[in-house]
Amino acid sequence: MIPKQRQDKILALLKEYQYCKYTFLSKQLFVSTATVRRDARELESRGLLRLVLNGVSPVIEPKDLAADYSVSVNLDKKRQLAKYAKSIIRNGMSLFIDSSSTCLVFMRELTDIDNLYIVTNGLMEATECISHPNWHVSLIGGEMNKTLRNIGGPKGIQDINNYHADISIFSCRGLIEQGASDANENEAFLKRAFVDNSDKSLLLVDSSKINKHNLYIGARMNDLNYIATDYPLPNPLAKEAIKNKITILN
Repeated sequence: MIPKQRQDKILALLKEYQYCKYTFLSKQLFVSTATVRRDARELESRGLLRLVLNGVSPVIEPKDLAADYSVSVNLDKKRQLAKYAKSIIRNGMSLFIDSSSTCLVFMRELTDIDNLYIVTNGLMEATECISHPNWHVSLIGGEMNKTLRNIGGPKGIQDINNYHADISIFSCRGLIEQGASDANENEAFLKRAFVDNSDKSLLLVDSSKINKHNLYIGARMNDLNYIATDYPLPNPLAKEAIKNKITILN
């Protein structure tokens, strides 16, 4: 296979999977990872893809970010805000936890909390509970999103209505003065269901998402009780948080 054919195949696979590891591309193309990396650098120089950790992603951010890619993005920021968010969690609480890499990092900060009741739509989040014998986990029903590795859709939202939690915990793709936004309509609707069926709401948002706008609002500012972030909010957002009596954890 000549370089042009390999590179066309890389772009086709990237369009299908959104994020491709070099090892995956190597197996698909029957070439070494060194060859794949060389082709990827050539495609990046032409503005056709982005080089990311251990692989490649589209130049334009897709509606759904692959779970195994997003978990590695801004990891230090996520760990920092997760430490702040942990301060409001108490033993015996019931939690709605969204399927996101930020929430997964947050869960890993809770290892010294012995007893929790968790309802989640995330396959990775549910698996995280296995090593904690006193974490009681329920996985909602519905349609699986293989890219996000989660459960959602109308049945998932209906299932959430069978629960009531102390706190709903979720992240977003962008935070503006109107609220937390997402690129995926189903994800936004599911977060609204979490908010509607919990006493309080905690948004986990790292500084790379501040002032980024997406089409769908998952939670408006007056839905939020807490915002955990790794960096102080800019003045307009900080004023909106004060107006809505939101506690900022940072």
